[in-house]
Amino acid sequence: MSALVLPTLTAFTSSRLTAILTAKTHANFTTAFDALFARNLNVVYNGKQLSREQYQAQLLSQSSAAVAEQGANVTVQGQLEVPGDKGQISGLVGLFYTSLVDSRFLVLGAPAESKVVSSFNAIIEATEPRPQSNPKIHGYFDPRRIVTVNQIATDQALHVNIPAASVNSSSPGITENVVLGPGPVRLPPGPFGGHWGPGPVHLNPLENHPHPETFPGDGEFGAPPVLIPGETIGEETKTKA
Repeated sequence: MSALVLPTLTAFTSSRLTAILTAKTHANFTTAFDALFARNLNVVYNGKQLSREQYQAQLLSQSSAAVAEQGANVTVQGQLEVPGDKGQISGLVGLFYTSLVDSRFLVLGAPAESKVVSSFNAIIEATEPRPQSNPKIHGYFDPRRIVTVNQIATDQALHVNIPAASVNSSSPGITENVVLGPGPVRLPPGPFGGHWGPGPVHLNPLENHPHPETFPGDGEFGAPPVLIPGETIGEETKTKA
């Protein structure tokens, strides 16, 4: 039977760290944490010495299993390993990763989001004893655990952006990068002095109190026909030759 080849140190660390941060329940988080970190763990987080329990609580607050969070997306952007004297069974690992965590709380109808950027450096050793064989358990046994971790991380809340299509970028004072919506917009005075259009229209006194108009003539449809000299109306006349 050929010997089992364990995953590389970077694959071991990145996969199990991702499982920790994306765990949906507290029980799954605890199982994934114990599968990566040794019981006797030395931790330096942002320059401060932490106990194993304190570090576990710190990672829990950045994971999907946190009370206020609902999902996390982890991206490993860089990794480096230095195997020990016995190959992949021990060594040094460095990771650089970004984690985007969605909150259960909504802002403008969308989940609030936070971003964790971290540099993660660890020492890995074979610390776990091989368990007794059990035919009901399938899979390989990995004795490796992280015994020392030095991590630098920043956690910042991301603002909710209104889509640029909903903002008229041609309007003065409005830019496409609007955070939580623009403030009140004060329109310039119009040609009639008002901010919301022209004011009331004032009519002349004659238009306020109009009088009936009188046309010349006796007919109700206007003046009578104009009489031209030498012509009569209603009778045919004969002129002498």
